[in-house]
Order: sequence, then C-alpha cells, then structure tokens
Amino acid sequence: MFSYKSRYCVAAAMAAMAALTGHVEARDIDLQSIGYFQFSPLPPTLVSQTDTLLLSDSPEYVGPVGGTLSAGTINGNGRIYFYHVNEMDQPHKIAIVLENQTAYPNTVHVMRQLKSIATPDYFAAGRDLSRKDLEQPLNESPNARPLYSLSIPPQGRKLIFSDLEQTPVYQDALFTGIVDIKTEAPVFARVMMLPMGIDAVDASHWAKNLPIDEIQLRGIYTGSKRNMEVTTPFDTTLGGAFVEIGNDREDMFINGVDEMQNKAFVRDRGNYGVSYTLKIPTKGNEPFRLYFNPLGGPYSGSFTVKALHQQGARRGQTDTRTYHIGGADGISALGDGTILDSRIMGNYNAGDLLTLNFMPAGASNLPIRFLLIPESLANPQKHQTIAVNVPKDVKDSLGHPTQGTTQIPVGPIGGKDSNKGTVDTTKSTLTPSKQAENIAHEETKKLSDKAAAEAKKEAQLKKSKEAEETLARKKAEEAKLAAEKAEMARKAAEAKHAEIERKMAEKAEADRKAAELKVAQEAQAAKEKAALEAKKAEEMRQAEEAKRIEAARKAELERQAEEARKAEEVRKAELARIEAARKAEAERVEAARKAEAARIAAEERRLEEERRIEAARVEAARKAEEARKAAEAKARFEAQRAAEKAALEAKRAEEERLAAEAKARLEAQRIEAARKAEEARRAEEARKAEEARIEAARKAEEARLAAEAKRAEEARKAEEARIEAARKAEQARLAEEARKAEQERLAAERAEAEHQAAEARRIAEERYQAHLEAERKAEEARQQALAQAEVERKAKERAEAIQRVKEQQENARRRAELARQQIEAERKAAQAAKIGPSFNELDDIHEDTPNVTIPNAVSIDELTKPRPTASQNTRRRDQRQPQVPQDQQYVQVNPMPTAPVAPLAPQNEQKNEEQNPPRIYPLG
Repeated sequence: MFSYKSRYCVAAAMAAMAALTGHVEARDIDLQSIGYFQFSPLPPTLVSQTDTLLLSDSPEYVGPVGGTLSAGTINGNGRIYFYHVNEMDQPHKIAIVLENQTAYPNTVHVMRQLKSIATPDYFAAGRDLSRKDLEQPLNESPNARPLYSLSIPPQGRKLIFSDLEQTPVYQDALFTGIVDIKTEAPVFARVMMLPMGIDAVDASHWAKNLPIDEIQLRGIYTGSKRNMEVTTPFDTTLGGAFVEIGNDREDMFINGVDEMQNKAFVRDRGNYGVSYTLKIPTKGNEPFRLYFNPLGGPYSGSFTVKALHQQGARRGQTDTRTYHIGGADGISALGDGTILDSRIMGNYNAGDLLTLNFMPAGASNLPIRFLLIPESLANPQKHQTIAVNVPKDVKDSLGHPTQGTTQIPVGPIGGKDSNKGTVDTTKSTLTPSKQAENIAHEETKKLSDKAAAEAKKEAQLKKSKEAEETLARKKAEEAKLAAEKAEMARKAAEAKHAEIERKMAEKAEADRKAAELKVAQEAQAAKEKAALEAKKAEEMRQAEEAKRIEAARKAELERQAEEARKAEEVRKAELARIEAARKAEAERVEAARKAEAARIAAEERRLEEERRIEAARVEAARKAEEARKAAEAKARFEAQRAAEKAALEAKRAEEERLAAEAKARLEAQRIEAARKAEEARRAEEARKAEEARIEAARKAEEARLAAEAKRAEEARKAEEARIEAARKAEQARLAEEARKAEQERLAAERAEAEHQAAEARRIAEERYQAHLEAERKAEEARQQALAQAEVERKAKERAEAIQRVKEQQENARRRAELARQQIEAERKAAQAAKIGPSFNELDDIHEDTPNVTIPNAVSIDELTKPRPTASQNTRRRDQRQPQVPQDQQYVQVNPMPTAPVAPLAPQNEQKNEEQNPPRIYPLG
C-alpha cells in the first residue's frame, strides 16, 4: 500500500537479507529450532464475500494539485476506504460527496465512520485505523441504527463524513479512514482532496479526475466482508501447522473495475479495506499456542481472537482477546527483513473453535501466517506424558521388558500339591524290582514334569513373545495407520492443492492465453494504431505546424493590425476623451461663468432691490419726517400709525429681500446641480468610453488567448495522442512483463509447493520407513526368539538322544551281565547233572519241590548270536530285560508263571508305551 509493499516471492530473500544485515529479532519463539519449515499447511476456504468496496489509494501520493481521487457506484451495503499522502505545501482535506444520478429521491444511511491520525509515520496511521476498526465494530444486525441518514434529491449532491472538513492533512502526512453506508438506490460516490475552506459539494462539479498511479489500487470491488474457514481441524497430536492469509492462492485477491477509466479491470493486491472473519477448528489432547507470523514484510495492526470452548467445564463459553502488533510493544512493525518474526496471540485448549477478526492494516504487507503450535513442541521442558500400565509379560519393540521379568512357576508351590513330583521312600513294601520300577517311574515322571514345566515355560515365553509381537504389531499397525492417515491427508492435501493448482494453472493458463492473445491483439492493434496515429499525428503535426506557422503569421499580422487598430482606437478614444474633457471643461467653465454672471446679476438685482428698498425706506423716512415735521401737530396716534405702517413696509421689504435672496440661492443651487449633472454625465460618458476601450482590448486579448489556447489545445491533443500511444505501448510492455513476472511467481510457487510436497512425502516416507524398521526389528526379535527356542529344542533333543544312547548302552551291558549269569548257572546245572542222579531219579526225588524256572533263559545259539548295537536295538520296551542294581543282581526263584506273550499291534504298542513309559533301572 506504499513503498514498503512487497510480494510473496521475496520472502526468502528478505530472510537472507536479515541474516546478512544483522536484523534485530522480534520473536516470541525460535521457530527454526522447532521445525518451522516442516509445519503442515491448513488451507482456508472462502465461505462468502459480500458488500461493495470503493477503494481510494491511487494516486497514493497527491500533488502538485488536488482533485477527484476515486469514484464509483454503490448500491445497498457499501464501504468507502481511503488512504492518501498530501505532497502539497498547503494543508488539504479529504471530502466524500454522494451524487444521486437517478430521477427519484434516494436515502443514504451512514452506519459507521472512522478516521486515523494524520501523520508522516505511515505505520502509526495504518495501525490506528486497524485498532479503531476492532474497537468500534460495525453493527451488522438488521435492526442496527445508523449514525445519521440523509435524503438526496434527484440529480442532487450531498457531503457525508463532515468531520473530515475540520481535519487538515499537512504536507507529507498520511491520512486514512473508512465509511460504511447503506443506500436504498444506486449512488455515485466521489473521494476528493481539496484545499481547506473550499465548498466540497461545489468543487465536485469542477474538480479534475486525477490519473491512477502504477499501484492501481482504486475502483469498485465486491467483497468488503470476507468469511473464511479452515475445513481440516488442527490436530495437536500431529505437530505444528499454519494458516496463510493474503497469498493470492487459497486467499485470492478481489477484482473490480475503475469507473474513472471506463470500467478498466483493477485488482486489490492485499485486500486492503476488506474485513476478515476466519474460523479455525481444533482437536487433540493437549493445549496449544497461537502465533502471528508476517511473511511479506513489515506489519503493524490489530487482531481479535474469539475462543469458543467446546469441551470441559467451560463448554459453550467464549473468550475474546484483542492483540496489537507494533507501536505499544516497542517496535514500529513486525517482520522487517525476515520471515521468522512472531508474536504470541494466546494459549488455547484442544477442541476450541478460534474465530479471528481483522482488516489488513494500511502501510503493512501481506501475506501473513497464523501458527498453531502444540505446547509440547513450543515448550518441551514442560511436556507431560501419560503413563500407561503395561503387563509384565509385555516387552517393547526391541525385546526389552517394560517393567521387569516375570517368574513362571513350573508347578504349584506351598499348596496341597507342593510335594507333587517328589519320591517318597519312607514306606516301601514292594520287592526290589518293583521298587526299582517305581523309582524309574518316578524319575521318568520327574523328567516328564520337568519337560512339561519347561514346555509350559516355553509356551508362556512364546505367549509373552506373541503378546509382545502383538503389541509391536499393534504399535506398528497404529504407526502404519497414522502414516497411512498422514499419507492420506498428505495425498488429500496434495490432491486438493494439485486440484487448486491445476484449476489455478488452468485459469492462469486460460487467463494467460487470453491475456497474451488480448495483449498480442492489443499490442498489434496498439502498434498499428500507434503507427497510424503516429503517422496521423506526424501529418497532423506537420499540418498543424504549417497551420500553426501560418496561423502564427496571420495571428501576428492580425495582432499587429489589431494592435495598430487598437492603438488607433486608443488614440482616437484618447482624443475623444480629451476633446470630451475639453468640451466638458469648456461647458463647465461656461456654465460656471453663466452661473457666476447669473449670481452677479442676481446679486446686483438684490443690491438694487435693497437700494430701492433702502431708498424707499429713506424716502418713507424722509416723508415721514417731513410729515412729522409738517404735521407735527397730528396726533401721536397718526404718527405711531405711520411708524407702524413704515415698519410693516420695511418688514415687507425685508421679506421681499429675503425671498429674492432665497430665490437667488435656489437658482444658484439649480445652476450648480445642473453643472454637476453635466459634469457627471460627461464623466459617465468618459467612463463608458474607457470601458468600451477596455472591453474592446479585453475581447481582443481574449480572442488572442483563445487562439493561443486553441493552438495549445491542438498541440496538447497531439501530444496526448502521442503520449497515449506511448502509454499503450508501455502498458503492453508492462503487461508482458507482468505476465512474465506472474509466470515466474507461479513457477516459484509451484516449485515451492513441489518442494513442500516432496518434503511432506519425505517425512511420510521417513515415518513409513521408521514403521517398517519397527516391524523389521519386531520380526527380527521374533525370529531371534524362534531361533533361540529352536536351539533350546534341538539341545533338549540332543540331550535326550544322548540320554537314550546311554540308557541303551547301560541296558546292553546289563543284559550281557544277565546273560553271563544265566550261562554260568546253566554251566553249573550241567555239571551237577553229570555227577548227579538220572532225570527220573531227580524227578522222583524232587516231586515235593516246586519247579525251578530260569526266567528269560536263552539257548546257546541265542547267546552266540552277534549283539545288536544301540541303533539296532529295535525290540519293544516290554520285551527288554529289566535292570536291577548291582547289589541286587540275582536269579529269581519261583517266579510267577509267565503266559505266552502275543505280538502287539501298533495301536497296542503305542498304548503300552503311553501307559508304561520307559523304565530306568539303577545298577546300584
């Protein structure tokens, strides 16, 4: 909005400049250390934009003369926003005049009017209006009462915001303000800068329209009120995020027309004069902080944050806070030369619905960001963790116990079965062979119980490992789900961003092609028109030059002739004036002489009359004296009567004398009045002659000035045509440069978006790789456990095989010993038979003796057969000879008769093996 304005594409350059110039940081948090560049974007969505905006900011710097700055038509709800600097020596004022161009009366309601201080400190003026906009909000209810209302007659004009009449704007001072109005019919509004003391309504008829400057921030726009909402809630469990405003991507700049330039297309780059309402929903399980972060350059303004609590004890309650950036906090503006400046705007709980209200402050720069940072990320020293009770048999993803090891008992301890598995030798009424069998059975049972306990322990370990693997898999699944969710969110964001970019790119491409086509056509047309106009202008210039030279020559001749004529007329007028003056003087002298002669004659007549009267009086006195002397005898009555008569006569004579004198005076006065009237008439005639001379001179001068003005106007038009052609060519060039700059900006933004997408993909890939690594480690731990179990199983099998080989060797040794004993017994029996009685005798002798049977007796052929090895001993266990201790080696006498044993079927053999496990016979 003034020289500090910058574009979004220079933000990184400003950060680099800050590093090089040693920028003094104005930060409430070190953004770089908490991963600022990895924050997730929360793109806002436009919900609605309403009401009309008349923006007046071009020309921003007004001078060397004032005039009409901006104008446009408002119908219904509208806002007038002005922002101007006085570059003139004298103080000026801002005036806003409304014109009713309809044929019917129009009523206008003024709802709100705000003005800033007029100061050379641009940031101070901008933030002052930003603060007042929040301190005195516009009442948007249908029943809101206006500050005042006025009715404008058809084709009439009226002034609003009369306070501006008494607000001087001095040289180099910035002055800004807004007026919110509501009209019943279309009204044409003008914003003007005029000298103090001039009637604004009268000036609106003749004030010139000032040209727009290169910023082109004026015109009529739709969208003075803008409602936006973040559709994806901020999740405090997913790290930091930001909402970006004023970037002309998610938050597009509003478009309008400039009615002072035949409705030319204009764009409010910065959305200045627009009131924002931004809603940000949140969720999660921990508090977070809200920060303000300027990106486009210095910013100084105010913001209101409303937090609607949606959970907890304060559910349904709203907290409202207003934050002021710049001024009172010790800095002029935030974000000068860096994008890492920040200012905290409150602490909030997860689940709060945030509503931000603000208007982009004048003199400040866009875009801006609102950062949402979880408390654990903003202040890791105070991060609170939630303790989870984990069973003892659950291990982490690396196979380590979470709270310690668990002892797995093989059997009950201290209970009624605590003596189970032990051998009781206190009471034994069994034969030694039965005892040996029981002992072997008990030992075998011990080994079986031990094997069962180990198997149970192994099963429990396996169950524990399976539980651990289940937990690891669950965590891996959760991580995978989180990664998939993040990937889906990223893909959705990428898709949305790609869709937005695609639409923007398509729109930009269509606009670019249309603009290129239009620019090419306009450039070609402008080029042809400029060439034609240049040619025409040159021809016109040459013709005009010839005409001008001829006209100048003729004008010079006419001027000389006119001057000669005027000089002759002046001379004649002067002679006439002198002659008239002389005649008037002669007439005056003659009139004076005549008047003097008349006066002298009147005086002489008066004197003659006086002398006559005096003579008559003297004569009367003489006669009276003579009569007195002659008729002295007459009575005094007669004398007195005569005296009275004389007195009466004298009195009458005196009266006649006085009347004659008065008449003479009146005559003299009449003569003097006639003289003065004559002089006045002559003076009036001289004045009229002088006026006629002056009027003739003025008309001649006006004709000369008109001729010069006509020549100047023709020259100006030719120059304007040339300038217009040059301007159109320059506009075409600027449009081409703007198109290229826009393409470069879009390319930079696409590159930045691709970079962010790549960064997001990289982060998701890293998380997915971490998830795969956790799964791999869990699988490795499981494989290690299985390998360990397999090793233990093989070791156990090897130990059992070794034990079986030892048992077989021992059995073979014992069988050999028994066979030897049997052979020795047979040998002794054979010797006894040789030297003893015959068989019959023996039968007779031993009839009372029980039969003696040698158990398991074998023949000589059997004894001389080769003995099988351990691997060849394939006889069933029930056919193997029992083993007895060495101290119990003997030949049984009177054994129980043995019945012939039938061969066992495989099923019976298996059943026999299950019922009679292998017996181990000790050798002593």
